[in-house]
Amino acid sequence: VDRHDEPLRLLPDSRGRFLLWCSIDEVPQHVRRAFIAAEDKRFYYHPGFDPIAIVRAFAANIAKRRIVSGASTLTQQVVRLIRPRPRTYRAKLVELLSGIKMEMQLRKDEILELYLNLAPMGGNIRGVGLAAHVYFGKDIGQINTAEAAVLAALPRSPSRYDPRYAQGRKLLMEEKDVILQRMAKLGWIDSRQLPVLLGSKVPIERRGLPFEAPHLVDLVLQRHADRGPVIRTTLDLETQQTIEGILHSHRDRLGKLGITQAGALVVSTHGPEVLAMVGSLGYGPRDRGYNDAVLAQRGAGSTLKPFLYALALEAGHNDASEIADTVRSYPSPHGDYLPLNANRRSYGPVTIRSALGNSLNLSAVKTLQSIGVREFYRLLKRLDIVEDRMPDPGYYGLGLAVGNMETSLWHLVQAYAALANEGRFRPLMLLKGPAGSGTRVISREAAYVISDILADPSARLQTFGNPSTFDFGFPVAVKTGTSTNYRDCWILAYTPSHVIGLWAGNFDGRPTNGATGASACGPILNEIIRFLYRSGPPARFKRPEGVGETLVCWMSGKAASPSCPYTVKSLVIGDPARLEPCRLHHTNHDYFELDAPYARWVHRREAEQGLSRFRLKSTEPTPGETRQTAGRPAILHDEARPLAGTSRISIVSPHDFDHFVLSPYQSSPIRMRAIPSPLVPYVVWMVDGMEIARTPPPYELFRRLTRGRHVVHAVTPDNVADHVTIQVE
Repeated sequence: VDRHDEPLRLLPDSRGRFLLWCSIDEVPQHVRRAFIAAEDKRFYYHPGFDPIAIVRAFAANIAKRRIVSGASTLTQQVVRLIRPRPRTYRAKLVELLSGIKMEMQLRKDEILELYLNLAPMGGNIRGVGLAAHVYFGKDIGQINTAEAAVLAALPRSPSRYDPRYAQGRKLLMEEKDVILQRMAKLGWIDSRQLPVLLGSKVPIERRGLPFEAPHLVDLVLQRHADRGPVIRTTLDLETQQTIEGILHSHRDRLGKLGITQAGALVVSTHGPEVLAMVGSLGYGPRDRGYNDAVLAQRGAGSTLKPFLYALALEAGHNDASEIADTVRSYPSPHGDYLPLNANRRSYGPVTIRSALGNSLNLSAVKTLQSIGVREFYRLLKRLDIVEDRMPDPGYYGLGLAVGNMETSLWHLVQAYAALANEGRFRPLMLLKGPAGSGTRVISREAAYVISDILADPSARLQTFGNPSTFDFGFPVAVKTGTSTNYRDCWILAYTPSHVIGLWAGNFDGRPTNGATGASACGPILNEIIRFLYRSGPPARFKRPEGVGETLVCWMSGKAASPSCPYTVKSLVIGDPARLEPCRLHHTNHDYFELDAPYARWVHRREAEQGLSRFRLKSTEPTPGETRQTAGRPAILHDEARPLAGTSRISIVSPHDFDHFVLSPYQSSPIRMRAIPSPLVPYVVWMVDGMEIARTPPPYELFRRLTRGRHVVHAVTPDNVADHVTIQVE
């Protein structure tokens, strides 16, 4: 049953019978009286057998020379229902004696309760509770007097009175009238009301057994089948049916995007308890609908990025800290790894707020490189996203930042619930019960800042714009995700009250027609949010005392000084007064000076678009200026290994121990690129000890090399160097 005791599914007993148990107090008085009038009008007066009925039945059977009438009381029928026996005189005697014993052990209402729940009501249906749902679509408490008489007639001959057939329905209505007349004679129906109740005016239609939330019920039975005769889940049936309807209404729209399936999981942050779980667009063979999208392992895409940036915030950064969103390749055990943003653009200097809000891949990879793959992997493990069966962090490498691992909607919603619960992780609950205190996996302060970023419409303007589907009228933290080749479309959203997870794609793994998490799932999310908060908006995210707000320099992300031309408000974990002050030389407010990590980005930008507000800092220090990073100091950018003093240089292409294979038809040049810090007028390139070129910013060179092993050096004018060894075959 759901959280309000609404039936979701019935399981048969060992005899294949279905029933929905009702206590005697749940059964209305007129329903009880209908059964007593139909079966045993002296039920409350006899000791388990009815001598008057026995004499009457004996006389009738002798007169007809065959059994035409029985004398079984309700008590004897209960005995027979519990332990069926052949219809013989010996069996009748056993039932009589057992009935007397039962009357000595149980009260009359307890015996009547047994009969009302065990009586055959047609086919494998037992009891008035289930019969009320099957024949009238009602709870037993809503059954009127005429319907009660219909239910009382069914056990007398379930096959003869089968309402699925015209003859059975006709005979059932006739027997119903007989029972109503008996009730009137017993004074249980007003004689003036009787004519209104007689006749075939009772609408009756045999419905199927309850079969709600099939994927959730399957999961509950798999995990908790031994919880007793009634399993009370956390699901809310109204929410479940509404979410199912919303998803089904988008089936045609999703089909045009090349999507055949979708799933949804809605969770209350209290617990957290599962309120709705839709595993497919239809529980059936169409489009593999028996599969469960909530539990299926799919490519995570960008859904893991909030947890990565939570680590960055805990490491001392703030939401205005800078990341270099620039293209570069990285060595990996599987070859060179070249991440790209979804739109194949790079945005140069961005803040953590912008990088997360716009879901930039280049920034995420650089952040992971700074934090460390193992540290991020450990956090995902504490969030139960990483399971024991999964490979070690080295298998995923830096691709973990952009979701190159598989996970399920269940695990993602569970992890996002930790953000909604101020950083405390608790497993999702399927059954009603006390909620645990959980385990702290993310600081309250970092969880709040991440929630604030994800709920900020301005943070996602660069890539998402301002779609109406994300306009809720109140703060909702939203994160989209799209896996490789547009196979999986995700949206995770949460407020302090609920967490909503959506997936859309194809169970057979086919790519969609370029659909993204925003385009496929955004309209569905909007409808779900409006349903959940139809009575009013949720509470806002509560800012912890450890999070302050201060003005920072837009260029550096440091505490603003009077000379900073552009400032923004930033959330800072800890005392904002302790934030490092901005030391940039804002000598020209018309453009922003950038350092070496942006050399290639600025060069390409100027080649494609001409001069812009971004320029490389002069390679010569101004009078009185010490040699330092004088542009926007990127805190999470391309690594450069320090080799002498404060100067450093790093060769970022090719990588150490790279292998190149020459084509027999043409020889492609090898790209060489270095990043010095600080900026220098040029970099000297040497191969096998011989100078081959001097390159100004962006310190890039393309050169064909012969077969063999080569040592490549990059040297700055002040003789700081880096080198790599490569093999050409």
